[in-house]
Amino acid sequence: MINPFRFFCRFDIMKKRIQYALKGVCMSISVVKQYSVFLINEPGALKNFAELFVREDVGLIALSQDVRYDAAVVRLAVPADKEISHSLTKAGFTSVKTDAICIDAPDRVGLARDIGAVLFEQGINITSIYGAASTGKNSRWIVVVNDITKALNALEASRLFE
Repeated sequence: MINPFRFFCRFDIMKKRIQYALKGVCMSISVVKQYSVFLINEPGALKNFAELFVREDVGLIALSQDVRYDAAVVRLAVPADKEISHSLTKAGFTSVKTDAICIDAPDRVGLARDIGAVLFEQGINITSIYGAASTGKNSRWIVVVNDITKALNALEASRLFE
């Protein structure tokens, strides 16, 4: 019997996108860029920061903010083909760029646990994860790992989305 996961899934890091069509439900995994940016925690800081992306015509895939006292670290994911390091530096922001995995999948109880289990079984460390589910049936997860190629291959080989 042909495994539909293997049939419909093929990882090619240069294409940056995997489309899955399993049981009539679409799921995708993308390689995206995550920027971790230091931001002062004060009224209007996030608004002013977000204006940079409007000026650069860069849409945000995901955003997470971790506030500590008077400062924050903002993690944001953008499409892999968008380069904003220079713009961030020019605007006075300190940032770190990392490749990340963006998983768009049907939402279900236990999905985060199952993603973690697939990566754990291959000895892959998750250094950052954040996500949300919409009112409908979809969820989006941004996952930063210590070995992105190994993680993508592990997710592809898993039966997680069947």
